[in-house]
Amino acid sequence: MKLYKKKLVIIIDGTNYLYRSYFTFKNFKNKEGQSTGAIYGVLLMLRKILYEYQPKKIIIVFDHKKKTFRKKIYEKYKSNRLKIPKDLKNQIQKLIKIIKYMGIKVLQIPGIEADDIICTVAINQSKYEKKILILTNDKDITQIINSKIYILNHQNKIITKKEVIKKFGTTPKLMKYLLAIAGDQSDNIPGIPGIGIKTAQKILKHFKSLKEIYKNLNKLSLLNIRNAKNLSQIFQKNKKIAFMSYSLSKIQVNIKLSLLKKKFKLKKPMKKKILNEFKKYNFKSLIKSFEKKNWFK
Repeated sequence: MKLYKKKLVIIIDGTNYLYRSYFTFKNFKNKEGQSTGAIYGVLLMLRKILYEYQPKKIIIVFDHKKKTFRKKIYEKYKSNRLKIPKDLKNQIQKLIKIIKYMGIKVLQIPGIEADDIICTVAINQSKYEKKILILTNDKDITQIINSKIYILNHQNKIITKKEVIKKFGTTPKLMKYLLAIAGDQSDNIPGIPGIGIKTAQKILKHFKSLKEIYKNLNKLSLLNIRNAKNLSQIFQKNKKIAFMSYSLSKIQVNIKLSLLKKKFKLKKPMKKKILNEFKKYNFKSLIKSFEKKNWFK
């Protein structure tokens, strides 16, 4: 796939990569015994991206600790996830400091989830640039995949509309309804009790939104679906849960951010400061590659 490197915007789900790096390099520590694996893993990823894509525009987005609107709607949202480990928490600002030295724009906004920031920025930037590449493994973000916006997952695979349909049985535009109906265990979105993902997929082939489903409850029994005769009653009984789950699963892409006017161009890196940070954390392989090759074209 041609990604037009000169007209490519890269948006990174920093929180997603932060956790992945933390667990991958959990035993990494500096001379003082402090954990450094999350910092190291994210820097490895950034080095690869800078080498491979040579982006002119790059943004990395992190979640903020402040409660989001989804938590206010449903207190149990993401409550199944472990509290952020202290040794990971202690690495976040240290990592952000290095990223800023690299000239990469960092976004972290109180009360707004990283997913919503990523998708708002991606859609906005797609008006001006040929391709947007989002680095994440988060299936929620598949909602905005189109002819200009793609995902690069942790397996280094580019996810297009075709891959979304193949994996989830529905189009990117309908993903928010799929997650609302069937629920999403990873985010603790309840969904409609008794409705699994296969049933949700089949329903969405006929009705393209929750509102359309509720306007046609009497037609659900006519579908060639197991237990179809009870679907109308199940949906009616759980209407409140269904729409609440939809509010949780739907990515917000109309956030009014003054930063949308910014061009997110990669700034001139502070190479001495970057190298000093690498030395501080004893990242020998990063020091060697940074001194040997030019990370920034």
